Amino acid sequence: MNSPNINKSSTSVAQNTFFYGWIIVVASTILLTMNYGIFYGFGVFFKPLMADFGWSRATTSGIQSLFFVFYGCFALAGGWLAERFGPARVLAISNFVAGLGLVLASHASTLWQFYATYSVMTGIGIGSNFTISMSTTARWFLSRRGLALGVVACGSGLGTFAIVPVLERLIAAYGWSGAYMIMGFAVWVIMVSCAMLLRRDPEQMGLRAYGVEALLPELNAGVAGEIRRDGSDATRFLLAAIRTKALWLLIATFFMFIFCVQVIMVHLVNYATDTGVTPSVAATIISVIGIGSLVGRLSMGIAADRIGSKNALIACCLVLPISLLWLIFVKQIWMLYIFAICFGLSYGGDVPQIPSLVAYFFGLRAASVLMGAVSLGGVLGGAVGSWVAGQLFDMTQGYQVVFIISGVAAIISFILALILKRGLPHQESAQY
Repeated sequence: MNSPNINKSSTSVAQNTFFYGWIIVVASTILLTMNYGIFYGFGVFFKPLMADFGWSRATTSGIQSLFFVFYGCFALAGGWLAERFGPARVLAISNFVAGLGLVLASHASTLWQFYATYSVMTGIGIGSNFTISMSTTARWFLSRRGLALGVVACGSGLGTFAIVPVLERLIAAYGWSGAYMIMGFAVWVIMVSCAMLLRRDPEQMGLRAYGVEALLPELNAGVAGEIRRDGSDATRFLLAAIRTKALWLLIATFFMFIFCVQVIMVHLVNYATDTGVTPSVAATIISVIGIGSLVGRLSMGIAADRIGSKNALIACCLVLPISLLWLIFVKQIWMLYIFAICFGLSYGGDVPQIPSLVAYFFGLRAASVLMGAVSLGGVLGGAVGSWVAGQLFDMTQGYQVVFIISGVAAIISFILALILKRGLPHQESAQY
């Protein structure tokens, strides 16, 4: 009889003190800043590696493509492990492995050594940072979830804006080897420390999610109830979700979207320097993408609370092909900067919608695993996009065909976002 009163009292006290969920937001933002600095930093390593080893663009792109494959696989596996062992333990260990991969990559002298260290170890090591950080944040917030996820997703833009130019400067000062070494030690110090601050959910600390009193208007109770009947096991939950059309549409949408994103993020510096732009200026173009990405993450994170995550996704998927069409006709540096802003807005606004849409369709019961599945689809698209772009350049000695194909992929992503519907494990919902 006394338990409800005790719980109510303890919750009331918790709400009147500092909410630990904001620590989760800060730690997750820093994790993603470092994560995407590594993720998108390969573009500034591309030509120095080609120059030292004499590789073709397809071969050099293959290093990043293999990285994407392992990154995506561990996005799913890491989400499953986080459900069992908690986010702090999983991310602390995996980011230690990521740092070790970078340190070892600094001494690599052959292609297979880059595959084993950077592509495999670092890919696995940072693969689950996004899915675990975002799904953990989503669990801590009921109201203002779009804002919280938008802030955390800003880490990706911050990494692109701040870390990539720093890496270019480190390469200029110490070579690609020294830059990898410094980055590896930074991962050990910063990312492992932030990972240790994460807690799976508020209940673990005797708290409630922010705004738990309010109803979650976008949650499809039918979907959550249907899947919950499969029990608490995350693997069984994923198998139930796999039978829904909604999950496959989400995966396909993000596959095509990230295909385009990685073509740009891996090859834009190459394209710019091919036209006579200096490497330092080319790095600033990536920074401008980061600025646009930051604006997109915050604005679309907030907008998703008002217009819904599905509409926010459609808006982002509409801007992407428009920006790629513009890129085909770019002739001057100022046109590249305009492209960078528009592309950054689209790419940035897209990222916070992944966890929101997972919650929208399936609830939060196994959010890490389902986010891992959607992210796996996205990064596999990125792996294909990066390698295809390098292969097509070697065949055509230019990027025009690459950009046209990317534009088509972006249009397909937009169409998939339009037809995205809610789905149940065994039937389709008529609601939108």
